[in-house]
Amino acid sequence: MSRTGLVGGLRAPHVASLLCVAAAAGDLVAFQQRVAHGLAGALPFLLAAVVQLVAARQVWVSRGTAAALSAVLVLGLLIGSYVVAVSTGVPLGQRNRPVEAGPLLTAGLCVRLAALLVLVRSLSGRARSRAVNALFVLGTFLWTLGLTGLLG
Repeated sequence: MSRTGLVGGLRAPHVASLLCVAAAAGDLVAFQQRVAHGLAGALPFLLAAVVQLVAARQVWVSRGTAAALSAVLVLGLLIGSYVVAVSTGVPLGQRNRPVEAGPLLTAGLCVRLAALLVLVRSLSGRARSRAVNALFVLGTFLWTLGLTGLLG
């Protein structure tokens, strides 16, 4: 698995972009399912989809590491927000339905994780080190919240 031809001759950033688009599609489906229960509970999924589509486009067209690092940060924050929402059972929407780890959201999480791993792998040297360090900081923050009982 080389950095230039990961799948079918596509470069790793292109594969990560396609994975982001797939995760965004899942978020759009989640938005559509939740909009009937209240716009407040559905909007985070629409926002996540839009952010992922913007990140996917930037990674697809850019050859620089700035777009990939930004996408790593965005994906890390989306994954972190998912963990917080599911761990705390945040009530969203008019019927106060908590966010639950259903099959669609779990599949979206797995696709985001795959995109994150592909992007980090596509980076080299100092950029990869920065991305891994940022993810460690995010993970440590979430772990600390869980340890202190703030994540439910």
